[in-house]
Amino acid sequence: MPDWKSEILERLRGSRLSPERESEILDELSSHLQDRYDELCASGLSQSEARRNVVAELDFTDLVSELQTTEVAPHEPVPQGAPRTGHFFSDFLMDLRYAARTLRKSPGFAAVAILTLALGIGANAAVFTVINSLILNPLPVDRISTLVALNTTQRKQAAQLGDLQLLSIPNFRDLRNRTNSFASFAAHSNPTAVTIIDKDEPHRAFMELVTANYFATLGLHPALGRFFLPDEDATPGMAPVAVLGYSAWQNRFGGRADVVGQSIRLNNVPFTIIGVGPKDFKGLYAVFGPDLWVPFTMARQFLSPQQQDALTDRSIPLVTGIARLRDGNSFAQVQAEMKIASASLDNEFPDSNSGQSLVVRHLTEAAYGPERQGVVWVSMLLAAIVGIVLLIACSNVANLLLARAAARRQEIAVRMALGAGRARLVRQLLTESVTVSFFSGILGFLFGYGGCQLLSSLRPAEYAQNLAELRIGPVVFGFTFIVAILTGLIFGIVPALRTSRTSVSEVIKEETRTAGRRRGRFSIANILLGAQVAGSLVLLVIAAIFLHSIQQEYTIDPGYQTKYLAIFMLYPGQAGYDQPRTEQFYKQVRERISSVPGISSLSWASNMPLWGRKETGLLLEGQEQRKKSDAISAVVNTVDLDYFSTLGVSFVAGRDFSQDDRDGSTSVAIINDTMAAQYWPNQNALGRRLQLPQGKNSLQVVGIVKASNYQTLGESPQPCVFIPLRQNFSDGMILYVRSEQDANTILAGVRDEIHRIDPALAIEDIRTGTKIIDQALWWGKIAVNLLSVFGFLAVGLASVGLYGIMAYSVNQRRREIGVRMALGANQETVWFLILRQGMTIVLGGLAAGVTIALLVGRALSRFLYGVKGTDYFSLAGASLTLLLVALIACYLPARSASRVDPLVALRDT
Repeated sequence: MPDWKSEILERLRGSRLSPERESEILDELSSHLQDRYDELCASGLSQSEARRNVVAELDFTDLVSELQTTEVAPHEPVPQGAPRTGHFFSDFLMDLRYAARTLRKSPGFAAVAILTLALGIGANAAVFTVINSLILNPLPVDRISTLVALNTTQRKQAAQLGDLQLLSIPNFRDLRNRTNSFASFAAHSNPTAVTIIDKDEPHRAFMELVTANYFATLGLHPALGRFFLPDEDATPGMAPVAVLGYSAWQNRFGGRADVVGQSIRLNNVPFTIIGVGPKDFKGLYAVFGPDLWVPFTMARQFLSPQQQDALTDRSIPLVTGIARLRDGNSFAQVQAEMKIASASLDNEFPDSNSGQSLVVRHLTEAAYGPERQGVVWVSMLLAAIVGIVLLIACSNVANLLLARAAARRQEIAVRMALGAGRARLVRQLLTESVTVSFFSGILGFLFGYGGCQLLSSLRPAEYAQNLAELRIGPVVFGFTFIVAILTGLIFGIVPALRTSRTSVSEVIKEETRTAGRRRGRFSIANILLGAQVAGSLVLLVIAAIFLHSIQQEYTIDPGYQTKYLAIFMLYPGQAGYDQPRTEQFYKQVRERISSVPGISSLSWASNMPLWGRKETGLLLEGQEQRKKSDAISAVVNTVDLDYFSTLGVSFVAGRDFSQDDRDGSTSVAIINDTMAAQYWPNQNALGRRLQLPQGKNSLQVVGIVKASNYQTLGESPQPCVFIPLRQNFSDGMILYVRSEQDANTILAGVRDEIHRIDPALAIEDIRTGTKIIDQALWWGKIAVNLLSVFGFLAVGLASVGLYGIMAYSVNQRRREIGVRMALGANQETVWFLILRQGMTIVLGGLAAGVTIALLVGRALSRFLYGVKGTDYFSLAGASLTLLLVALIACYLPARSASRVDPLVALRDT
């Protein structure tokens, strides 16, 4: 067939016609020339002769001059499909109304697109809420950037902030009086368990001792009542007042407005509630906070017998300093001044301060301590993962728009023929995309809110009201709105640009009967689908690797048996017991509980598993020449008889504590094998002597046991000292009970026996050994659960996208499929054709995903336990899962294609 358009373009060269006019002339004249050519051929001329005649007739006319004359003649401008009003807001409202009408005509597309994006946006909103609440704004205080925390450490460990110590009250007071860098300087203790009695009902609560200016330094205001006055921090024992935390006010006192002035008993001492702290403020630890605050002058009512002199003794660490920088002072200036102050305290009070240095940290860093890096890393990982989920959702909707654009070619062509420019069309199409994303943002915000409520419900019930709240406020709403708008632009720009390049002349001449998918038209869609599959696989592999790691952590041997262990936290001293009555209580409990059926053994200890109390400044025989800057630290645990047999801790050498180890006899201790090897290597540690930092007598080592996990699960071995309860009285101990069967079977019986001894004693915190391990791994399990949810969400979105594109492809190729089947293709051939098309995309995505997953796994290997980053088991499991889901998504459209009736397909298309 002759190429008439080339002949016409050759003659139109230099005519300076508009593109629209030139396109019209090409279509009209080429059709006319083809008709004349066919007429001449039908009259008997050869094809070459007919072509020469047609070209001669074309040359006979003065085409250029006629066209120029036509161009000069005035014409009314062709009205645009959507004319500009000249006002951006008016144009935007016009586009918005048109977008709403378009989406209303396609409710199925709108629903799928909005729900798909809402899931991605909701995941991002939930994770951003966690990051905003715990990382970006962990403490709701005024101008947090000007607040710092002060602690002490040994100079040798100054570069390692993982072993910080508290300040003593006298040192704190000297620093407050001697430093000039702070506009305000306050202090607070760590949260301490107390017994609160309201209406004769004892409950466990957590309390912090604070200075009177604590809340003023933080720039806080009470939700109700007032905070402490300066004179309430002046005379010891003269200010029995307390400030309730907001959560405690709501949960324990029902949010009653008359709570101010109400009397309560803390450790059997009457206190008056003077105010309620602000909402969302739970102390200065980002994760865990107290239920109430009490002035430091009331410290003796809450401290252990060993700490009763904390207000005057510099050797008793008790507080963390909190200071607000004076205007104009930098962090570096404060560090320099604290270095001078530390040296001054060292010179004046060498017995208690030698070898110590002050550590200044930003309050945001101190809120987490050494765990901050891990929390930040997990947050960043979750943010990256939900970002991938959102990109998968965006590519899904982009594919839907690309498929929808093919069905709207006639509409777009008509609008362009009526004068709508490309920029105008792009703006209109982007308005439709942003409209979809706006509604997705609203729904996504609700999904995010629901996700945060679900996360909050998973907190351990024992500490739920003390743990940080996930704050959903204007910041989260603003983030969700911005993400929604950006999402609309991201998934809408490529389809909009692609659609705006529609050729008017081609589309106008197309017949609906022959419309179908062109080869290569959905190459972008295929790339997006492959990327979805790759991203989904990476997320599944990450979730599988961390799940495998958590499973390995459960196999960690903490050094003692947990399956048959139950613990009961009891604080008789807080109920007003004196020493003789407390000792009698301990004895009665041992006698009564031993008779409960199913009990194998029991004992008392001051430390709860994985919550070991560490002390610094031990003096060891043979280590007297050590520098004071190399002070010895060890976990110290006060235990009763049968403690080691109850926990199943074996002896390496020596003996256990006996009935003879009581007041008046030789002070003794048992150490672990780590301490023996570290400080008495290649020597016999039995018979050696040591002295605790606050101890008055030296202790003789009578036994050595195997090391256990004292503070964290899977920790590196560290020194530990055990001292007998009968030589070291404590008014608050933890009852360890070993059962013969499942520990849950003996909980009720033990609790009933203790209530029979004293019904007024609070017994709220009861745990089994298995539960302790679960709580130790709680953060890890939450992170793994989130990873799993997001991984399967990504797989679901990718599968839905794959199914949608394959189903659309089958629908567009119905005529082709009908022809194939009419020519003899059977159902299996058609089924395999469609299935191969989809699985080719899936396999390409899997290949890319496996490569990326291996690289990511190696990068994450240092955060795993007992699992390599290249965990082929996790990789294979994730790949098979994704392959199976993708196969189902491709099978359904393939089955539909194989059932096409050729006669119906050829008639209807």
